[in-house]
Amino acid sequence: MLGVRRKIMVAVDGSAVSDKAVHEAVWLACCQDGKFKNKIFAVFVKADRLRDYDDMFVKGVAAEGEINERWQQILDHAFLVIKKLAAEKDIPLEIIVVEGEPAASINHLAHKHDIDLLVIGSTGKGAMKRAFLGSVSAEVIEHAPCGVYVVRA
Repeated sequence: MLGVRRKIMVAVDGSAVSDKAVHEAVWLACCQDGKFKNKIFAVFVKADRLRDYDDMFVKGVAAEGEINERWQQILDHAFLVIKKLAAEKDIPLEIIVVEGEPAASINHLAHKHDIDLLVIGSTGKGAMKRAFLGSVSAEVIEHAPCGVYVVRA
């Protein structure tokens, strides 16, 4: 390596394949020795409806006032593994949460943050299953402004 910091973005959704992608992203970030540490950007793209996550996480939001609390539980779960691994390996981590269409949002953020490598799982669960069954991965690969590392389920 040339002693340059690399920026790695990983898409997370709280699923097992997302966690697998996180492990790969952390491993890739650790591959470089030197005075510059690689940085990981972990991105979660929120679905339009909270209930899209019900098959991934415990159901239970009934009142309107509990929606923010419910989203926070989902986000805490989705980022749990990346926060733990990045802290253990002393890798700089930036958490990003956006709303929108998953592939377009991921590619936009990769361009905006001048990402060197995107890491994405090939399948997810629930709403993410519909979104990440390959169509999102394929679209990310087709339009990404950088290299893409696809982690198979």
